[in-house]
Amino acid sequence: MSDRTAVVAFVLSLIGATYQMISYGVEFLIDTRYNYSYVFGVSGFMIVIGTLVVFWAIGHLLDSRGPQNVTWPSIILAMGVANLGNLIIIWNTAGYVFPLGGQTLPVGVMLALSPPPLLLIAGGIFGFIALEHQRKISSLGIRSPS
Repeated sequence: MSDRTAVVAFVLSLIGATYQMISYGVEFLIDTRYNYSYVFGVSGFMIVIGTLVVFWAIGHLLDSRGPQNVTWPSIILAMGVANLGNLIIIWNTAGYVFPLGGQTLPVGVMLALSPPPLLLIAGGIFGFIALEHQRKISSLGIRSPS
């Protein structure tokens, strides 16, 4: 069970991090009326760095068999929460310099940009579930098959 949960955490985090890299291109395909490149300019550098950190963490997620190793799901969950918070701040802040300031974002753009952080949050939660199951197994003295 813990191996399957860890694989689910790995897959959700991998899909979320990969989609996060291309999400601004997807949102431009959905709504080409405005240029949302300023949103990527504001948070694009952090998205690239955050995605690399998530790739690093999910690379270690399946390798770490220790029941006390909560580092990797914590990193994945924190990056998902930080990216979601960044999107919420950008959506709620009026851009006075940019032509889109004061206007609401289309629903399609919000739906195109919100899945990556949500997938990372789900991947982190499934990582914690896998670690909790691994702790229960190790406390009973049962070895998981390798």
